[in-house]
Amino acid sequence: MREKIALMLGVILLLTAAPVLNAAEEEPLFDTKAAAEGLETGMKLLKAKKYDAAVEAFEDAAATSPDIEAEALYLAGYASYLKGKSGDEDARQRSVEFFDRVYEINPNFSPNKFKPAEPLPGPAAQQGGDVTPAAAAPAGTLAIPAVPPAEPAPTQQPPSPGNQPK
Repeated sequence: MREKIALMLGVILLLTAAPVLNAAEEEPLFDTKAAAEGLETGMKLLKAKKYDAAVEAFEDAAATSPDIEAEALYLAGYASYLKGKSGDEDARQRSVEFFDRVYEINPNFSPNKFKPAEPLPGPAAQQGGDVTPAAAAPAGTLAIPAVPPAEPAPTQQPPSPGNQPK
């Protein structure tokens, strides 16, 4: 009889715990889709020169997901910087604060990793191929297009005494 009761309690416990376990697996910890949409909205506002609204969108995106927090705060700092270029000293100070927060979160943050690669000028680009900085240089190095060395200027030697024109 005890075995039947223990078996029934085990089955009941399993049936009540299964929905809770399934719900935990399905729900992501952070809403990365909303964070990406926040970044996209902020970029549109930034391009439209609506700096205050862009800063707000980037701050919301940063609060939504820590995966993009540094990027979103950097962009908020950039929007504040652009607003500060018009003479708004508060916006300039706020941009410095955003940049400081970014480097507190990630001391190795590099805004270039978020920027799409731009084609480099050079022979491959002239032949129709795209050469990007990522393809041209190993990771972590600065991509500088190769420039052929300049030819040395011809030097004039003074005529020797036995080689003077008559």
